[in-house]
Amino acid sequence: MGDQKQEQRSSPGKDSLTQNCGQKIDESSNLSPRKEKNDHLGLGNFKRALSWKIKPDVESGDHVVEKRTVLRSSRSLLNSFRKVVEKEADRSQKPSSGPQMRQQVSSETEALKEEESEADSFNKTPPARTGDSQREKQRTPSKLCSPTQNQRGRKLSADSTSSCPGKEDDSVLGLANFKRAFLRMSKREGSPGGQEAEESGSRRKSSRFLRPFRKNEEEVTNRLPRLLKGSQGSSEEEPLEIKMEVEEEKPVSDLIAERQLLKAFSQLYQREASLVEDQHSGRFKDDVTAYARQAMDICVHYDVMAAEIRNIVGETLSQPSVDSEALLGMAQLIEKEEEVHPGGLSDSDILSAPRKWRLLWKEAVKKSALDEVGKVGQGMSEPSLASLLANLGRVVKKDLVKIRREVQPCYPEDFPVWKTYVDAFHGAVSARLQELLQEAQGFEQLYVVMDWVANVYCSKDFLGSLDLELDVTTMPKLLAPEVWEKLESDYTKFLETKINSCFDSILKLELDRWAEREGPALLQGLYHSPISIDIHMLVGEHVNTARAISLGLEATTLQILEQSLNEFIPRFEEKFLDSDTAKDQTLFLPYLCAYITAFQELKTNLPAKFLSSFKNVETTLSEVISGFKKQMLIHLHRETQVLFRDVGSKAWVTSDKLHPIMEKTVTFAQHLKHLVQPHSQECLQEIHCYVIREYVAHVLRPRERLRGADRVASAQKMSQEADAIDSTFHSLGSEASWLGLVIPCISDILGETYKEDIRKHIETLIKGYPDIRQEHVAAILALRKLGRRRNQLLLRHAQALLKKAPKTLPGQGLFEEIDVPASVEVLLTCI
Repeated sequence: MGDQKQEQRSSPGKDSLTQNCGQKIDESSNLSPRKEKNDHLGLGNFKRALSWKIKPDVESGDHVVEKRTVLRSSRSLLNSFRKVVEKEADRSQKPSSGPQMRQQVSSETEALKEEESEADSFNKTPPARTGDSQREKQRTPSKLCSPTQNQRGRKLSADSTSSCPGKEDDSVLGLANFKRAFLRMSKREGSPGGQEAEESGSRRKSSRFLRPFRKNEEEVTNRLPRLLKGSQGSSEEEPLEIKMEVEEEKPVSDLIAERQLLKAFSQLYQREASLVEDQHSGRFKDDVTAYARQAMDICVHYDVMAAEIRNIVGETLSQPSVDSEALLGMAQLIEKEEEVHPGGLSDSDILSAPRKWRLLWKEAVKKSALDEVGKVGQGMSEPSLASLLANLGRVVKKDLVKIRREVQPCYPEDFPVWKTYVDAFHGAVSARLQELLQEAQGFEQLYVVMDWVANVYCSKDFLGSLDLELDVTTMPKLLAPEVWEKLESDYTKFLETKINSCFDSILKLELDRWAEREGPALLQGLYHSPISIDIHMLVGEHVNTARAISLGLEATTLQILEQSLNEFIPRFEEKFLDSDTAKDQTLFLPYLCAYITAFQELKTNLPAKFLSSFKNVETTLSEVISGFKKQMLIHLHRETQVLFRDVGSKAWVTSDKLHPIMEKTVTFAQHLKHLVQPHSQECLQEIHCYVIREYVAHVLRPRERLRGADRVASAQKMSQEADAIDSTFHSLGSEASWLGLVIPCISDILGETYKEDIRKHIETLIKGYPDIRQEHVAAILALRKLGRRRNQLLLRHAQALLKKAPKTLPGQGLFEEIDVPASVEVLLTCI
C-alpha cells in the first residue's frame, strides 16, 4: 500500500513536471534578452524547479508539501548543478567549435532520454543507491558550453533537437541541467538509505550554492530584485508559481530618445563619477584601454544629448506648436550640467570637464534664427528687393512674437531666452542683408536696403512694435560701421550719376518745348517755366530721402546737388542761346523772361531753404541772369541800330526818325511787364539808358555838319524828342529820371544865343553826369562852332569841374560807353 501510494504521488509529480517543463520551455522562447540571460545563469530555472516541488494533492485538492523530499531533492540538485557549473567554467576557457558543440548537444539529448527512461523504470523498481553514483557519472556530459557560448549557439541547439517535439529548447543550459537534476533526484527518492545523512548538509550546501547566483544577478541588473506574487492557477492540474521580475532601468540612449534628459543625465553622471573614482583609485592602472573605452562611451552619450539639445531648439520655431516639457527639461539639463561640471578643470581630462551646453544652446538658437531668415524668399519667383525685405520683416516679427508669448514662458525665469533670441535674429538679419547687398544693383536697390535698415527695422511696424516690448535704443547697429560706410559710398556714386541723369532729363524736356514752337505760359502775370519746379523737386526729393537715412548722407547729397546744378545752369544757357528759339523774335524774349524769373526764384529760395549750401549756385545763377538781360539788350540793339543812323543828319531835322525807334522800344518793353521784379525795372532802365546813349552818340557823331539855321533847328528837334523819350519811358514805368537831363543840356548848348550862358550849361551837364570826359565836352562845343579861344576857355573850365566832380554812382554811367569821333581828338590836340 505504501508503495502504491508512493507511485501515485510520484506519477502526478512526473506528469506535472513534464507538463510544466513543456510550458516553461515555450515561455523561455518568448523571454526578453535580459530574462534569457538570467535563465542562462540558471537562477530563474532554479526558482521554477522549487515551485514544481510544491505538488497539489489530486484527490483532496489540498497542497501536500513533502519537506523531506524537498530537502533530499535540493541536496542532490545542488550537488549535480555544482558539477555542471564547474565543468562549464572549464569549458568556457576552451571554447569548442561548431561540430563539437553539436556533438555535445546531441550527447546531452541522449543522456536526457536515458535518464527519463530510467526514471520511469525506477518508479516501478527502485534501484540501489550504489548504482546511482556510477550512472550519474556516465550521464553527466564531459564538456558543457559556457552561458555566453550557449546563448550564441542557441540557434544551433534548436536545430539539432528539432527532431524531438516538445523538447526543442531543452538544449538551453540552465533548463537541461535542472531537468537532469530533478530526474536524478526522483531516482533517489525511493532509496531509503542515506537520506538522513544527506539531509544534514543540504541547507549549508544550498546556501553556499545560491550565493554566486545572487551576486551574478546583482551585477547584471544593478538593482535589487523585486519578488512579485504569481497569480493562482486557473484550473485543474496547473500548479501555483512564484514569479520573480526585476524592474530594470532604461538605457541612457532610450531615455535620450524619449527626451527624458534629466533622468538620462543623472544615470550618465553616476557612471561618470564612478568611473572617475575608479580611475583615481588605480583600478585601471594596468588596463588603460578599458578606462578609455568606458570614458569614450560616456562622451558619446554626452554628444548625443548635445545633439538632442540642438534638435529641440531647432524644432521650437520650425514646428507650429511648442514642446514646453522638452524646453523646460533642456533648460534644467543645462543648469544641472553647469552645477555638476564647474569650470576651472584641466581640458586634458575628458571626464568631469564642462560640456558648455549653454554656449551650445546659444549657437543652436543662432542657427535656428539663420534658418528662419534664410527661408525668406524661397518659393518666390524673382522677388523684388522691396518685397523680399517686407517678407523678411513679417517673418522675423512673427517669430519674435512667438518667442515672447510661447517660448519664453517655457524656460526658467532666470534663463536669458528673450535676449539670446533677439541677438540671434539681429545677427541673422544683418548677415542676410549683407548677402542682399552683394546682389544689389543700382541706386534704387541700395536705397531700399538703407531705408529698411534706417527707418523700417526699428520702427513701430517691426522691432518697435508694442507686441515685442523691445527697447530698440539699446540695440547695436544692424550693419557694422565699415559695412555702412561702404554702402553710403556706393550709394553716393550711384546718386551722382542719378542726379546728372535727372538734369539731363530736365534739359531734354526744355528742348522738346522749344521744338514745339510754343511760348511759355503766364502764371500770375509772369512768364513761367517749369524748370525751377523740376529743379526744386529734384533737390528736395534727394535731400529728404538722404536726411531720412542720416545727416551725413544729407550733407553729401547737398554737395553733389550743388556741384551738378553748377554744371547744369551754364550748360542750359549755352543750349538755349544756340537753339532755334533764340533766333525767333516772338519766342526769344518770352523765354528769356521766363528763365530769368525761374532762375531768380532758385537763387532766392535754394540758399534760404538750405542755409549752408548752394552758395556757389547763387553766384552762377546771378551770372546767368545777367547774361540773359544782356541778351535782351543785344536783341533790342539789333532791332533799333539801323534806325539810329539818321539821328543828327539834315533828314533827321526835317523828319520823324524817333518814332520807329520808340515803337520798337515800347514793343520790347511790353515783355518786361511779365518779368519778375527787380529784373523788370532793371531791364527797363537799361533800355531807357540804351536809347538815350545811342541818341547822344549819334548826335555827337553827325553824318553831316549843321550850320546856322540847321543847327538851331536841330537844337529844337532835340528838345522835342527829349520830351517824347522821357514821357514814353515814364509811361512804361522807368524810374531812371536822371537820364532826362542830358539831351536838353546838349540842346541848350547848341541853341544858346548868349555865349556866356554856355558855361552854365556845361556846368549842369558835368554835375549831372560825372562820367563825362573832356573829349565829350569838346565834341559838343565842336557842334556849336564858338571859335578856338572861347572853346579853349570852356574846355579849361570843364577840366577844372571834372577834377572836382564826384564819382559816378553805380548804374548811372552814360558817357563811358560813348565814343567820340577822331576829328574831336584832333581838335583837342590843336587847342
